[in-house]
Amino acid sequence: MDKINLNWKIISMILIPIAIIMLIFDNNQNPKNKMHDKVYKILKEEEWNISKKKGVIETNLDSTDGFVHLSTAKQLAGTLHYYFNDEESLILLQFNSNELTDALIFEEPIVEGIRKGKFPHYYSKLETKKISNFWEIKRGAFILPEEIILVNEN
Repeated sequence: MDKINLNWKIISMILIPIAIIMLIFDNNQNPKNKMHDKVYKILKEEEWNISKKKGVIETNLDSTDGFVHLSTAKQLAGTLHYYFNDEESLILLQFNSNELTDALIFEEPIVEGIRKGKFPHYYSKLETKKISNFWEIKRGAFILPEEIILVNEN
């Protein structure tokens, strides 16, 4: 019986470190994109027209802050509510996170407030050729209450 226990101990001593190394390697492959494979940018129509001509997505806010503000799908309702409440028509751009490389960083909001979680910020020129899909969105007939938006987002 001691021989069998000794063999299992040896096998365990070999397999457990290998399993740990495999987990570490797998988790480091692209950890930031596992949770959010798509990110979104909302533009006013004039910003979209300028971006299409330049081939690069730029807004005044992004230029001021030094990065491109993006949202996850869960954050879209909040972003629309807080920053585009007066707009009747907008352009929603979709990007594949894995194509934005290491310039895409998920960070806490710049201004602490009621919005929680990490927001995608892109620290490079965001070229229009990286757009995977886009939609023209119009103000709808239903507007969600702020507390519902925050429950979904947070």
